[in-house]
Amino acid sequence: MAPTYLSPRQIRANGGEKLPQRRNPPGGEFNPETNTFMIWRNRLTALVVDSESFCRMLEKSFLSAYGVETEDVESGSAAFELIQGGATFDLIVINPHLCGISGIETARLLRNMGVQSRIVGSSAMYVEEERSCFLGAGGDHYVEKPFGPHLFIPILQQLDNQ
Repeated sequence: MAPTYLSPRQIRANGGEKLPQRRNPPGGEFNPETNTFMIWRNRLTALVVDSESFCRMLEKSFLSAYGVETEDVESGSAAFELIQGGATFDLIVINPHLCGISGIETARLLRNMGVQSRIVGSSAMYVEEERSCFLGAGGDHYVEKPFGPHLFIPILQQLDNQ
């Protein structure tokens, strides 16, 4: 006999185990301001620099879901303009394979500008030589995509002084 799978609604209707209420009502919109997986003591901000729009969207959504106010740009030069305009970030996530100015050069130039943010390289192609170059250019961490909570939560906790 095949196992029977019940939806949370069926379990509740049958008086079964109490399940936590959904954070988002059925059909409701996800709001990163109110529906986050983590609560931070401090306001955390991030900038995602990636020339691939899909990757930018995923990384921004991931960080927003964890309570980080996130902006995204498609190039190193756009990141420079934003920061020269006075924007500051706790975390900057850079794809080393940017179009135009590379992510490695972007990290180097940001450090030369005096940026003190935590800079993380995020690449789909993990190559040790590239990792060494990125860290040598001023990056703090280098991770392979797709990244997940096990990689970023410790970084966010450090930024939040936990």
